[in-house]
Amino acid sequence: MKVEEKTRQEIEAKSSQMSDFLKMEYLESCIKQHREFDIKRFCNVKLAELYEKRNMFSEAARNSAAAADMAVTFKEKIDAYLKETELWIRAGIYERADESFRKALASGNSQEKYEAKRAVKEYYKKQAGIYEKAGKSTNALKAYLKLIEMTEDAEKTEVKKKILALYSRLGKIKEYGALKAQLDGNSS
Repeated sequence: MKVEEKTRQEIEAKSSQMSDFLKMEYLESCIKQHREFDIKRFCNVKLAELYEKRNMFSEAARNSAAAADMAVTFKEKIDAYLKETELWIRAGIYERADESFRKALASGNSQEKYEAKRAVKEYYKKQAGIYEKAGKSTNALKAYLKLIEMTEDAEKTEVKKKILALYSRLGKIKEYGALKAQLDGNSS
């Protein structure tokens, strides 16, 4: 698709008149044809939003990563990497989520690192809850196991109880027994 628009405002105006799929194609063309970082970053952010809206989380995460790489300020970088982390979690690709989370942590100060860790824990909790409601126990278990790696002692018991219920539901007797013994040891 040929892109004749030169400024971000012109691109935004033209894309606002298109359907989502046509807008995706147009914005992809804009990224390929423009050299200005501001325009590319804008197009990547918009594409991430469109892909997320269509539950195409891997594509959304890739565009969010591209936007993060072109971010000007550390705050923009952190926000984009955290968005990428959330999208990889929603896609169920936790290795990539870990990578983008590490990048977010590397870009922030101690307060921003604390807030980023808290946000990512919430992403995992939310995704695990979504999987549980949908009856996807295996996926919920994977999300809770990732969550437990990040939680402090106070929250671990709550997460372990959810994992215990999932082990029982999935028939993982050995894991259930080991975790049950661990929990009984902690409560006495």
